[in-house]
Amino acid sequence: MATSERPEGRDEDARARAGDSQARRDSRRRTALARRARTRTALLTAARAVFADQGWVETRIEDVARVAGVSPATTYNHFSSKHALIGAAYAVAWQEGLDAEPEEEPAPEETTTGEGPPLPGARTEALAAHLRRISRVARRHQALTAAFACAVQDYTARVQRPPVAPDPEDPRLGTPVPEPIAVLLDAGQRSGELGHQRDPADLAEQLTFLLFLRCFTHPDEDAADTAEMLLAIAVGVLPAARR
Repeated sequence: MATSERPEGRDEDARARAGDSQARRDSRRRTALARRARTRTALLTAARAVFADQGWVETRIEDVARVAGVSPATTYNHFSSKHALIGAAYAVAWQEGLDAEPEEEPAPEETTTGEGPPLPGARTEALAAHLRRISRVARRHQALTAAFACAVQDYTARVQRPPVAPDPEDPRLGTPVPEPIAVLLDAGQRSGELGHQRDPADLAEQLTFLLFLRCFTHPDEDAADTAEMLLAIAVGVLPAARR
């Protein structure tokens, strides 16, 4: 009786061709991803320079695309709006600034900050140290911070609501500055060093807005003075009960 047999060599050739085809697809995919990553990096680098130089209002997507060496269509393929672009660009700058600014470790016996009044305890000292740190970061990228502040104000007025994830358009989501401030304010309230007259998240948002606002209303202000003012507001708005 005749039997049908599949030549082993033919099967091996088919598997080899399939493997080569998959390898080529994987290679093309890696190349495309690498190219996309390089384009995104170029756009973010250009955005930081252009927004810092021209400000929020005067900057167009086309300006950033030209500096990055790509088309506006390519830019929109990465970032759907100018708000999304500056949000992503500022998030990178902010994180770079934090990485360059190690967290302060106040001495246990330290009870004052700068030339301001005595602080009530360790939780408030930690808040003061954090405000000094982020004030230095904001000042390091002062022109970009000013542009970002305008973008945040513009977007907030447009949507008329707090940040809600996921929203790729919202520039506030990429740089969550208020959250650590709110955590430190809450710690001060829980310890009794600060009072409970205001919700910490709400006050943190106000302090963040003021921090950014000072970058273009008071461009020559020292970062330490900015931090001192923010701390004075927090301690004044949340006075602890007298013991």
